[in-house]
Amino acid sequence: MVLLIQCQQVQKAGSVGRSIDVTTFKNYEELIRAIECMFGLDGLLNDTKGSGWKLVYVDYESDVLLVGDDPWEEFVGCVRCIRILSPSEVQQMSEEGMKLLNSGALQGINV
Repeated sequence: MVLLIQCQQVQKAGSVGRSIDVTTFKNYEELIRAIECMFGLDGLLNDTKGSGWKLVYVDYESDVLLVGDDPWEEFVGCVRCIRILSPSEVQQMSEEGMKLLNSGALQGINV
């Protein structure tokens, strides 16, 4: 019998990345608590008051999505890596997204 362990890389700017097997968790809450503990961010990634920290993941189609947006089982089946974004990185992504929307890059798309 062969056991396959599926590890995903968790990355945060300024820190050494760590590997995690998302299949060992039952839900997003457990996963988020473990990642907070690994990186010393206790309570910041699941902060309902808006700390500004966000968890995103890259799937096998190279799409970047927010952790928690998809059903757990779907997430476990498609996550390639997880990235912790600081409030400043979240702001930068928002600004870049707005520049894209305001540019001619999306001409012909009704928003």
